Parts: sequence; structure tokens; C-alpha cells
Amino acid sequence: MRAQHATAQNGNTGKRTLPYNRQYVLLAVYEVLDKNNAEYEKADASTIAAEIAVYGNLSRFSISVKEQEGETELRVTMARPCEGISEEGIKRAITAVTDSIAQHLENELVISKIYRCPEAETE
Repeated sequence: MRAQHATAQNGNTGKRTLPYNRQYVLLAVYEVLDKNNAEYEKADASTIAAEIAVYGNLSRFSISVKEQEGETELRVTMARPCEGISEEGIKRAITAVTDSIAQHLENELVISKIYRCPEAETE
């Protein structure tokens, strides 16, 4: 399995390039939102607007996916921060949302054997 690229943040947006096709990433976004009882709506074919509680703070996020050559860019933007959250808190919340989607993908794809983890095959 190819490694994912680190999250880059710029202001209220974090982005990460994932080695999965767009459909897998979109599915993971919806599953993570459902798991967290988030309210969300489809803004367009590749963007979801969601109210997500991160560390107990409810903020509005825009989550978008864009397929590139053999990988997908996941972009998480905090569209409306909760009242009183610091700049560092915004960065932590964006990272938490991005990480939860990436981790969900990794867990599901390794478990379902779509992508094989070399360590698991040697055990």
C-alpha cells in the first residue's frame, strides 16, 4: 500500500493526498460523519457541508474530495468555527477530522483486503 501524504494546513483548510480512489474516500467521509452523528448535506458532487462536534466543540466544516492521477485529495475546511475557539484549536479540529477519515479508510481497506498490509501477510 502506498503511503499517504502528510496533512498541509493553510488557515482554516487542511488537505491530504490519499492513495485511494475518490469513491472510497467519499464513502469514508459519509461513514465517519454518520459514526459521529453529524448533520450534513451534499453541497455538490464532491463536497459535503457538515456540523461536526470535535473535542466537544460544534463547528461547520466543508469536506471535499478531488480525484487526481491514482490518488484523491481530501480537503477539510472549517467554514464556521465554534465561538471562542483559538487558531490552534481550529488547526487541531481540522487535523482530527482529516485523520479520522484517513484512519477509517486505512482500517476498512486493510480489513477488507482491498489493499494488503505486508505485515499482516507475514504473520
